[in-house]
Amino acid sequence: VKEIRLINHKAHLTLSILPDAQIGRDFTAVLTTKGLLGERYLDLIPGEPNAPLLKDGDKITHVTSYANMDKLITILSDVAVDIKAVSQSLSGALGGKEGEQSLKNIVENIEDISFRLNSLIEKNDARFSNTLKNLDEFSAVLRRDGPAITEEVRVAAKNLNLAIEKSSDNLNGLINDNRSNLKEAIENLRTATLAMSQAMESVNNIAKEAAPGIKSTINSADSIAKKLDNGEGTLGKLINDTAIHDNLNKTITGINSYIERAESFHTYIGYRGEYLTDTQKTKSYFTLKIQPKADKYYLIELVSDPQGKRRTETRDTTTGGTTSTVTETKTTDSFKFSLQIAKRFKDVVLRGGIIESTGGAGVDYYVFRDRVRFYLEAFDFSRTGRLHAKAGAHVNLNKYFFLTAGLDDFVDTTRRSAYLGVGLQFEDDDVKYLLSGAGSAVGSL
Repeated sequence: VKEIRLINHKAHLTLSILPDAQIGRDFTAVLTTKGLLGERYLDLIPGEPNAPLLKDGDKITHVTSYANMDKLITILSDVAVDIKAVSQSLSGALGGKEGEQSLKNIVENIEDISFRLNSLIEKNDARFSNTLKNLDEFSAVLRRDGPAITEEVRVAAKNLNLAIEKSSDNLNGLINDNRSNLKEAIENLRTATLAMSQAMESVNNIAKEAAPGIKSTINSADSIAKKLDNGEGTLGKLINDTAIHDNLNKTITGINSYIERAESFHTYIGYRGEYLTDTQKTKSYFTLKIQPKADKYYLIELVSDPQGKRRTETRDTTTGGTTSTVTETKTTDSFKFSLQIAKRFKDVVLRGGIIESTGGAGVDYYVFRDRVRFYLEAFDFSRTGRLHAKAGAHVNLNKYFFLTAGLDDFVDTTRRSAYLGVGLQFEDDDVKYLLSGAGSAVGSL
């Protein structure tokens, strides 16, 4: 150190350095102390190897200093006093068994917190990683697209400003071009306001003139209302007589109940033809199904049976003194009817009544959500020989059409015949309302 000067309350040192010592511009001058009680000296710390070199008279701009030992000892002394005060406080707070237990509890709490914190970090490690990854990706996108986005925002703001200026110019031009029209419109508005004021005045005059008549009408209406409240007249009795109310309510309730029942049941009309392979003829059925409930229905059928009911007649004839016996089979009753009532139990339906003009019963079994029905029925128990039994299957093709096949009269070997048929069935509300009207007419007789 060649010279020390004080300039603006700062020490400026002039250094004498050997000519062969190369000092770069990024060297740092550090004022430090040698040992605890040593003297102060200036230490030059090199920077980048390729930094430009200083010349005579140049300044070292990077200057710093380490804490001197006196100051450091003073600070350490203050710290020691603080540590002593803290240790005395801890000794007073943690001394004895109670303090020991408190310290133990604190340590246990710290361990528990550490365990919980570690578990939380382990459970959410993937989330933290994903969050950091997303932040990195967002930063990369922002770094890549940020200038373009900023430029787009700047251009959009500029375009918006130009559009506003253009709209303002257009509006000013429109006002200037239509100034006379605006004046005329304002004048028309003033005229309309005046006409409206005159009309309101006329309405007020009319109201004043009509006030006595309105008052008289109100008084008459009030008089009628009082008479109705007092039960005077037919309408008053109808309103105030509780018996009439009750009868009217019962009538309405009955009508509603009747309508609900009429709406709840369904009527189906159908036809099916069954081709009998034995006789090579077709047996036809015209069907009316009345279903008041989902598990109950009535079945009415008109049957055209080509076999009819066979009857055997035997008679004796005498020709030329010779007697002979003639046996003749006649077919009668080709048209028959059925009237059955049916009750459903889950997938099984039991039905009975009149089947083809004779007493009978049957059972149906539904599968595949009612698309397929297997059935067995027996009737004509009084027929000479054996009863009439029939079994088959009924398959719905869609909402309207179905196929049927089976074996008819399979107990009687002389009349047994397989059959195959097709049919049509649809719901008809007109028949339902006709039946409801007929029932109402019968009930009123």
